[in-house]
Amino acid sequence: MIKLGVIGLGEVSQLMHLPILQDLCERYRVTAVSDVSPSLVEFIQKKYHIEQGYLNGVELIEQGDVDAVLILSPDQYHGEYAARGLQAGKHVFVEKPVTLCREELAELIELKKQYPNQIAMVGYMRRYAGPFLKGKEILEKEPKETGYLRFRDIILEGPFYIGQTRPVFYPQDIPAEVIQEGNARRRAHLDRAIGADASDEQRVTYQMMTGLGCHSFSAVRELFGSPRKIHSVTTAAGGEQVIVVMEFDGFLATYELVNNQNVVQFDASIEIFQLDRKVHIKYETPYIRYQPASVQVIESTGMDTKTTDYGPDFRDAFQTELNLFADCIETGQQPKTVLEDAVADLELFEEIIRVMGQQS
Repeated sequence: MIKLGVIGLGEVSQLMHLPILQDLCERYRVTAVSDVSPSLVEFIQKKYHIEQGYLNGVELIEQGDVDAVLILSPDQYHGEYAARGLQAGKHVFVEKPVTLCREELAELIELKKQYPNQIAMVGYMRRYAGPFLKGKEILEKEPKETGYLRFRDIILEGPFYIGQTRPVFYPQDIPAEVIQEGNARRRAHLDRAIGADASDEQRVTYQMMTGLGCHSFSAVRELFGSPRKIHSVTTAAGGEQVIVVMEFDGFLATYELVNNQNVVQFDASIEIFQLDRKVHIKYETPYIRYQPASVQVIESTGMDTKTTDYGPDFRDAFQTELNLFADCIETGQQPKTVLEDAVADLELFEEIIRVMGQQS
């Protein structure tokens, strides 16, 4: 049984991670939780019968009775908590992005080398989703030349779904100085990542990429590697709508990102066009668990066309990756989403912001 500390008890933690950990009660026991809101810590402790509660993630790491930490805090604290966890002898699961700044990630990677027997896993949950794994299997089993790639995240992130499903506790007692410190820290990390002279639109787009885009780019990297060149970046709505045109080895690709809370839909997918075959990997909203997901393959065979649907797959990708984290702790095997893997995403997002700046 792995004794786990959860740092960050916000929306995603309440909707996904905590219920899943309760389902995985034979593998995990949540012994400590932490958040900057006293009322939220008290609420979660009572709801899940958790003994230890802290108002600071560092205190949880240093004082909590835990074997591993699950870092779900705001992005600007991920690197510090991951480093503190490793130094305290804990296994670390950190939600994406590992850090906002590539320099901090490099420092964390160097630190991890001192702790080779500890697991440090990044939460790129889409790479553990059943449809993605099936799509990858199809591509590898019968390789074909790719002619074009299109992937997208057109996202309503939560309110529409949350209001109809699981209730979320939204605290009102976060100290003003804590909010101010968090904002200042985020600003400083963005300055290190894309420069203090970056525009507000560039800052928004970079955070859209690190917060949401890294899911899709990380998955595409696993299939095709990183793009060779970013040809263009077009933005609107203050940086919350983004279209990136890029070049891989032998083909072009487009990525669409739209974060709009007035669009009542979730449209996230990877479409791979391979001459006489199209592979369509479709993702559903994570805010509703156990939705049926599938992979569709359309093939031209002479004068006929054949469509094959693989699925439905009802497995939850968050649950799959948390099960794998437990496997890695128990066996010592490293996951595919290690710290080093995340470097390519931050390099790519920096390049996207650079091209964006050239075109403005």
